[in-house]
Amino acid sequence: MPEKKILTNIPSEVTPHSDSISAFSSDSEAWNAFRDGNESAFIFIYENYFEVLFGYGYSIIADTHIVKDALQDLFVELRERRSRLGATDSIKFYLFASLKRKLFKDLTKWQGNRESIDTLPGDFLFTLSHESQLIDKQLSADKLNQLNDAIANLSKRQREIIYYTFFEGFTYRQVREIMGMESEQSVRNLMYKAIKELRRLL
Repeated sequence: MPEKKILTNIPSEVTPHSDSISAFSSDSEAWNAFRDGNESAFIFIYENYFEVLFGYGYSIIADTHIVKDALQDLFVELRERRSRLGATDSIKFYLFASLKRKLFKDLTKWQGNRESIDTLPGDFLFTLSHESQLIDKQLSADKLNQLNDAIANLSKRQREIIYYTFFEGFTYRQVREIMGMESEQSVRNLMYKAIKELRRLL
C-alpha cells in the first residue's frame, strides 16, 4: 500500500477540529459540505476512501504507480471542480465510478485502446471476509475459504459483479452504471449466471 498522503496542495493550516472530520454524520452531509468549500470535508472524504479506492484501482490495473497517479489526479480534480459537482448519497460509489472512468481514459491515452472499459487489464481478484457486506457472519472459516476459491475461478466479469454486490454493497442500479450495462435486468442476468457458476464450483 503506498503512502496515503499523496496530495501536496492541502493547506497546512487545515487540521481536524470540532467542526471537521468527526462532524459529518452521513455521506450527503460530508459531500455537500465539500461542494460548499469546506476543506475539512475534503480531508474527511480523502482519509475515509483512499485505501479502498487504491485496492479497487489495483484490481483493475495491477500497477501501483498508475493507480497512485490516477488517485492523485482524481482528488485534485474533484477539489478544483467541487462547486460544479452534483449531489450524491453514496460518496464511495461516486468515487469508484470516477476512478474507473479515469483509469480507462488514462489507458486509452497511453495505449490507444478504446474498445471497451472491460478491456482494462487486471484479473479483478479479491478476497471476501466475514466483514464483507451480505456475508453470513456464522459462515465457518473453511466454508469461506471454499467460497473464495470458487470466486477466483469465475470469469473476470462475474468476479466484478460479485465484488460490487457482495463486497461493496452496491445496488443493481449502481452496478449497471459502473459496469456500463444496458439495464438492471442485464445485471440480474449476469448475477444469476455468476451465482449459478459459484454453486457448481462449490
